[in-house]
Amino acid sequence: MFSLLIADDEALEREGLELMIRHILPDTFIFLHAENGRKAIQITEEERPDFIFMDIKMPGIQGLEAVRQISARFPSIKIVMITAHDYFSYAKESLALGVRDYLLKPARREEVLDVLKLLIAEKEEEKRLRNEQLELQEKLSQLVPLAENELSLMLMLESVQEMELEQLAGLLNLRWYKGYAAVLSFARHSKKEWEDFQLVKREIYEAVKHFTKPNLSCLAGPIVGHQMALFIPLPPGRPGYSQRVISLDWGERIRGFVEERFQISLSVGIGSVREGWDGMSRSYREAVRVCSDDNELLSVRHYDDITQSSGQTIISLDDEKKLLDALLRQNKQETAERFGSLYTILEETGSSSFATLRGEVIGLMLFLCRGIQSSDGAELITSLSALEDSVSLRKRAMSWLDSFIDGLKEEREQSRSHVLQRALLYIDKKYKEDISMEQSAEYVNLSPHYFSKLFKQHAGETFIDYVTRLRINEAKLLIMEERLSLKEICYEVGYKDPNYFSRVFKKATGITPSEYRQHIERQSPC
Repeated sequence: MFSLLIADDEALEREGLELMIRHILPDTFIFLHAENGRKAIQITEEERPDFIFMDIKMPGIQGLEAVRQISARFPSIKIVMITAHDYFSYAKESLALGVRDYLLKPARREEVLDVLKLLIAEKEEEKRLRNEQLELQEKLSQLVPLAENELSLMLMLESVQEMELEQLAGLLNLRWYKGYAAVLSFARHSKKEWEDFQLVKREIYEAVKHFTKPNLSCLAGPIVGHQMALFIPLPPGRPGYSQRVISLDWGERIRGFVEERFQISLSVGIGSVREGWDGMSRSYREAVRVCSDDNELLSVRHYDDITQSSGQTIISLDDEKKLLDALLRQNKQETAERFGSLYTILEETGSSSFATLRGEVIGLMLFLCRGIQSSDGAELITSLSALEDSVSLRKRAMSWLDSFIDGLKEEREQSRSHVLQRALLYIDKKYKEDISMEQSAEYVNLSPHYFSKLFKQHAGETFIDYVTRLRINEAKLLIMEERLSLKEICYEVGYKDPNYFSRVFKKATGITPSEYRQHIERQSPC
C-alpha cells in the first residue's frame, strides 16, 4: 500500500477526498490528514508519505511554502496541488517547486483517478529501477574482489595485454599515474612455522587488507605461496625520497601489525616508484628481489636503498631482453648460456643472502614469463620459493627455461597442425572443383610459398599429389559404380580434359580408366 497525506484547512474537503479515493481505488492507500501547512510539514517529517495532496490557501504556513520546505528535504515525495483559486501564477510557482500535478476544486472523480494512477505508475517504476540498481550494486560488490585479485595477478605475473589491465582498472575505478609495489613475505623457517601459516593464511589476508586499504588506498593481491603483494598509488606532489621514507615506515607498521596479531615473522620488500601499469609490474619485481625472509639486519627493505648502497643495479634490462630473445627463438643452448651468466652475477652480488638471490631469480623468471605470454607465473613463484639452496635454485630455473622452450615449440606445432587441418578440410570439400594451391593458401591466410613448404612437411606429399590422389580414388569408386561414362567421371572428379584425365589416371594406377573398367567387369560375377 501507499501512504497519502491530504493537507487542507477544511475537514469536509479532506474527508470527502479520502472517501472518493477509497471508493475508486480501494485498499490502496493509508491516509494522513493535515489541517495546515505547519502540520503537513510535521507529518511529512514523521511519516514520509509517498504522495501529498496540498491545498494552496491555508492559514499560517500556506501550501506553496509547505511544498517548498518539504521538496527541499524530501524530493522523492510526489505532490499534487489542489485549490479553488484558478490562478496561473499559483500553478506556475507550484510547478517550479517540483509539484507533480495541479487540480482545481471541486476535483472531478476522473481527474483524481487519472492523477493517482499516474503517480502510482511512476512510484512503481522508480521502485523497480531502484531494485535493479541495488541488484547491480550487489553483483558489482561481489565482482570487485575478483577484479582486484585478477588485476593484482596480472601485475605480478606480467602476462596480459594493456587493454585488459585498463578494463579491470576502470571497473575498480582506479586512475593511477604513479605508484609502487610492496611484497610481504611470511616466514617459513621450519615445517611448523609453515603449517601454522597455512592455518591462518586466509585470516592474515583479510586482516592485512583491512589494515592497509583504508590508509594506503592500495590494491591487495592474493597470497601466492608465502608472499602477498600490495600495489600502492603515489599521492600527487610527494617527492621521491619523502615517499621512500614513508613507504618504509608503512612497511614497519604492517610488519608490526602482523607479528603482534599472528605471532608470525614477516619481511617486507618495497619497489621503486614507477609510472603506469608496466611500471607497477616492474616495481613488483624489484620488491620481490629485495624481500628477504632470512634473519638479516633489516626486515623492511627498499629496492632503491639496496641498489644505491651497492652502487649498481644487479642486472640490466638489456641483459634481460637478450635472454628473452634467445628464449623466443627457442635456442636452448644460447638461453642456457645467457641465463648461466646472469645467475653467476646474481650469486656474486647477492652471495650474503640466499633469499636475496632467490628473489632476484624469481623476478627474472617472471619477466621471461610475461615475454612468452605464459600463464605459469603463480606456479613458478611457488616452485622457486620452496627451494633453500643455490644449486637447486639454478637447476629448477633451468628446468623451467627448458619447459618454456618446449611449450613454445609445442604451441607452434599445434598452430601449424591446426592450419593444416583447416586446409585439408577445405581441399576435401573443393577438390572436385578447379582448386589451386594459391586458393588454399589464401583460405588459411598463408603465403603460397610458406603454405607449400608447410603442407609437404605435415602431409608428406605435395599439394598437387594430394589433390590428384583424392581425385583418382574418387574416380575409381565412380568407375566401380558403372553408372557414369568415363567422360562424365572425368568432369565429376575435377578434370576438364578426358585425355589429360586418362594420362593422370594411368600414371597413378599403371593402367588407363578404360582398362581399369574392363578389369573391374572381368572380376564381376556373371
